[in-house]
Amino acid sequence: MEDVYQPRYKWRETWPGEGYQDFTGFDGDQSFGRIQQDQTSLGKVGMWKWNITHIPWVRKQIVPHSGWEAMSREACRRVEEHYEKLKGLHGR
Repeated sequence: MEDVYQPRYKWRETWPGEGYQDFTGFDGDQSFGRIQQDQTSLGKVGMWKWNITHIPWVRKQIVPHSGWEAMSREACRRVEEHYEKLKGLHGR
C-alpha cells in the first residue's frame, strides 16, 4: 500500500454542513490555502483543485500557486509545501 500524505496543518470544511468537498488549511488562526473537489469542469470532474489563498504578509509570490491533483491528500500536500516555501521566502 502506498504511503498516504499526513497533513501538517489543520484543515476545516470551508462551508460547514453544506456537503461540499471543500476545505481550508490553517496555521493557527491564519488561513493559507484551499482544496476543493471539482464537480463541473469539463475534463476535471472528480479532481482536486488546490490554491494558495490571500496571506497578508506575503509580498513575493511563487508560481504556480494553484493546480490540480487526483487525490485530496496530494492536493493538500501541494498547498502545504507551497505554504512552507512562502514562509521560508519571507523569513517566517
